[in-house]
Parts: sequence; structure tokens; C-alpha cells
Amino acid sequence: MELKLFSFIEEVLNALEEMRPSLEEVSEELEGFFEQLLFGANKGYININSRVKSKKSLKEKIIRNDYYQKYDTVETLLENIPDLIGIRLECRFTGDETEIYKFIKKYFNEKAQGTEDYYYNSLNPHVILDLGSKQPKEQKNGIKMYRIDCKYVGKEIKVNFEIQIKSLVNIFWSEIEHKIIYKNYNYVIADAFYKDIMKAIKNSLTTIDQQLLLISNQFDTGDSTPFDKREEQLENLLSKIIYDIFALRMKDSIGVLVDFRKSCEAIVKYVFRDALENGIEKYNNHLIVGFDRLRQIDQSTIDFKEEILFERDPVFKDTCTSILGNHIKGRINEEFQWSLFFRVLFEIEVNDNANDFENYIHYYTDKIYNRIIINRLSSNFTAEETKDILDTLMIQFVSIFTKVNSVELLYDNIVEQVIKIINTVVDALYRNILVFEQWEKEKDIYLTLLQLRLFTLFNMDIKAEEVLDFLERVRYSKSNIEMPKGILKYIYKI
Repeated sequence: MELKLFSFIEEVLNALEEMRPSLEEVSEELEGFFEQLLFGANKGYININSRVKSKKSLKEKIIRNDYYQKYDTVETLLENIPDLIGIRLECRFTGDETEIYKFIKKYFNEKAQGTEDYYYNSLNPHVILDLGSKQPKEQKNGIKMYRIDCKYVGKEIKVNFEIQIKSLVNIFWSEIEHKIIYKNYNYVIADAFYKDIMKAIKNSLTTIDQQLLLISNQFDTGDSTPFDKREEQLENLLSKIIYDIFALRMKDSIGVLVDFRKSCEAIVKYVFRDALENGIEKYNNHLIVGFDRLRQIDQSTIDFKEEILFERDPVFKDTCTSILGNHIKGRINEEFQWSLFFRVLFEIEVNDNANDFENYIHYYTDKIYNRIIINRLSSNFTAEETKDILDTLMIQFVSIFTKVNSVELLYDNIVEQVIKIINTVVDALYRNILVFEQWEKEKDIYLTLLQLRLFTLFNMDIKAEEVLDFLERVRYSKSNIEMPKGILKYIYKI
């Protein structure tokens, strides 16, 4: 049976094609409007480009941003896509970008009814721009860009479009960066290295010497590389091979590529979890077995649209793993990122899916549990009391996991941050709770602290009232708990 999301996406793409003639007309109208508006404004403007989003681009965006989870109907999804139409205003120099934005902001000077930040000009009330948000906006790559969310409200069609203001240098740089990093899902082992190079090119296109130095430093590691460094390089290589194999089959199966490099890295760490402890010879043997398994997979066919089936119901060892395992199992055929992660894992592991799933869930929870600073608690509590506290914290963590519901929680860098947060809570508990009876009375404070910290890590919505209530409970208990800035910012919503 095919995953439901793909039939939904197909409906969206069909609806897009039905709208395309109307969207093309709106695109041409907007291009002419802004060309006439900026022509002769003497703000460095030289050209304008417009486009209607392609089926492939929309499909990638839906999967990449999990829009199929956020919107229930085709109509709702299309109404909320921010850039079905894209308008790019091109200018000569970077300073001209600011001048054009100021000119546009001055021109669109009347506030649209029923909105907070959208403005229009009385000469053309069909075009409405969001001019209340901070500009330029910082992108995922850390570079700032003028990007304005807009609406076209006509008699027969309403559509969201996006305006980008770019100088020639930024057009040149962003096109390269877009193809090399953002839209290039061919796995690059030194991914962070190449991103650093792109940032350096952005700062100065003439610093060729600096680029050569970066390249030299990156690869001049010599022959004295220690084993742990070679292990990291081998695992990076294996991650690249896994990515390449499955990316090719994904493209054949669903027609687009989704970036899952971090998932490959997490899976490789899991597959090689025991090899290093048994020495270099055992590690090399394990590596050979891994490459042989990938060779077999490379000769097979994988359908990413098919549901993942379990031979039996997975069995978990405790409440913590049961909450986590049942949550992921319930979404593995509903949400593409979960499906993708475990499809790759199940293809690589040799056991049946149910057994592989159980092993991974137990590995994941043990990985976190075993890194908690137990000695802090054992100095204040008995072994039985310490275990009860740790179990309570872990159950709270997996409950929060189900609310965040992101495959990123499986990535090594996020796991490290999760462990650090849990240990921060344990440290606060150690400093304030001296007897188990006090823990039972005040444990909701520390469970809430854990939730607030993890929600902050993932930029989850937190009501200001919840934060104020938590602060009041802390004050009443007279506990000495350091409040992170990330939590306090939610108070400003009031």
C-alpha cells in the first residue's frame, strides 16, 4: 500500500497545474507592475524576474517542510504556500538593496484591514506586502536577505507571492550556494568545510588566497592520523555511500530528493556502536561486513512510497521505551521523515523489522540514560530512590519527545544537547532536593523545567502564562534554579 502522503501530494500538484494559467497571468501582471514602479526611481534597479513554482519544487517543499502534516486539505495547503509566485528585483550593488526596500516601504503606505503588518498603495489595492517584519531576514545559512511575504488579492484569485531584492553579487553568490549546498543532496563528506568556503566567498569574492589556505588546512592531515580520527573519516565515507545509494533510489521512486544526511550519520553511528570497543581488527571486520551489505542493497529496488510493515508487534522493555516506540511506530507510515529514517535502517540491518525496531529504541534510550550524571543523585538518595528519579525524568523526556515529534531528536548533535539539558536539570535537583520526600513534593518543578528547556531548544510555542506559573512555583519552593534566557523570552509575549 502506498503512503497516504504521496496521494495527497499528487492532488496538490494536480491542483497547481489547474491554477497555472491563472498564476502565470498574475505573475506577468506583478512583473509589469513592479517594473513600472521602479523604472526611473534611480535606486539602482536594473532588472526584474518572475516565476511560478514548478511541480518538482513544490513537491520538494511539501516533503521538506512537512506541509502534509500541517494542512488537512489541498486548498488550505496551497493557500499557505508563501511563494507560489516569486518576484526577484535585481539591482547593481548591495547598498542598492536597502534603497529599493525603503522605496517600496514608502510607496506601500496604507495598512490593509484585518492584518497587523500588511500594507498596500491605493493606486493598486490588489498587491499587499508584509512590511512589518524585520528586514533583511536571516536565512538558514546565516546570510541576510531582503525577502518580503506578499499577497495578490484579485477578483477571481488570491495567491501568496514572495519578493526578493538582490544585488548582482548576491545573485551570483546565492545561485552557486543554492546549487552546491541548499539544493545539492549529493553527500559531501566535508559539508561544514564547504559551507565555510561559501561564507568566505560571500564576504569577499577576491580572497582567493584565503580559499586555497582553507583547502590546504582541510586536507593536510599527514600520515599520523590517530585511529579515532580514521574511524570518523571511515564513518563519514560510509555515510556518504549510504546516502548516495538511497538518494538514487529515492529519486527513482518519488521523483525528488530530500536531504537526509544527518539520518545517515545517526544510522552509521548505531550500526558501528559496538565495533570500536573490540579493537581495530574487529572494527575493520565490521566495516567489511557493512560494505558488503551496502553492495547487496545497491543491487536491489526500494519503493519509498510503500508502507513499512512489521512481522509482529514490537515488544519494549519498560514504560519509557514503550512510550517512545509506540509513538514512532504510529507515525512511521504517516510522516515521511520517520518513514525515511527507519526504511534506511531496516534495509541495512539484517534482522526482521520488529527486532531491528526494538533494538534501536532500546539503544536510543540507553544512550541517553547511561550519560546522565547518576553520581550526583546517589550522594543524596538510595539506589532505589535514584532509579525512581531517573526513570521519572526519562519518562518525562520521551513524553516531550512525542510532543516535539521530530526525527532530529535522533541526530547525534541533538542527542548531545538533550543529554546536557537533562544533566542541567539533575544538577539543579541535586543542589535543591536533599530527601526523597521533598522530590515527591516538588518534582513537577523539575519536570516542567526539563520540558521548557527542550521546547526552547526546538523553538516550540510556550504560553507566557505557563512560564510565569513555573517561576511562581520555583519562588514558592525557595529553590535555587538558574533560569535560562531562552525560557525568559516567552514572558515578553504578555
